Amino acid sequence: SHLVDQMLQLARLDPESGLPDPQPVDLAMLAEAVCADLGHQILEKNLDFALATAPGCIVTGQAEWLRVLIRNLVDNAIRYTPAGGSVRVRVAVANGRSNLNVSDSGPGIPAGDRDAVLRRFHRLNRGEQPTGSGLGLAIVARIAELHGADLELATAQDLHGLQATVVWKARSY
Repeated sequence: SHLVDQMLQLARLDPESGLPDPQPVDLAMLAEAVCADLGHQILEKNLDFALATAPGCIVTGQAEWLRVLIRNLVDNAIRYTPAGGSVRVRVAVANGRSNLNVSDSGPGIPAGDRDAVLRRFHRLNRGEQPTGSGLGLAIVARIAELHGADLELATAQDLHGLQATVVWKARSY
C-alpha cells in the first residue's frame, strides 16, 4: 500500500500540472507537525532527536505537498538511522532564503550514488539495512523543483550520515 501511495503521489506531481493554488506556507510549523506525527517512530528507536526552527521561514507553495516532502526526508532519516542514533531537523533562513535540513547518523549515501537515488525506483544495495520503494527521494526532488527549491544531498558533518537540504531559490517573506 505504501508503494501504491507513493506512485499516486508521483503521478500528481506531473510536470504538466504545475503547482496548484500556491499559498504562503510556514515551514517551521509544518516541520513541527510532521515531526510530532513521527514521534512514535523516534521513541521506538530511542533516537537522539532535535528539531530547531526559526520564525519567518515562509515560502510560497502547496502545504500538503510540502508536508510530503518533509515527511519523506524525516521518515528516511529515522528509518536508516540505527537504534540509539541521532536525527536533526532544522528550518532556518540563510542569506534571505528558507531552508530545511535533515541530517542523521545512519549509513549515508555514497557521493557517487547521490544523483542516482533521485531517480524513480533506484535503491541502494544495503544488505541488512531497510529498503523502500525507491520513490521517496524522487518525490522529494520533484516537489522541491515545483516549489522553486533545490535538493542537496551530502555527508552530515557532525553526524556522519546523510544530510538532505532543501533550499528555496526565491527570497523568504
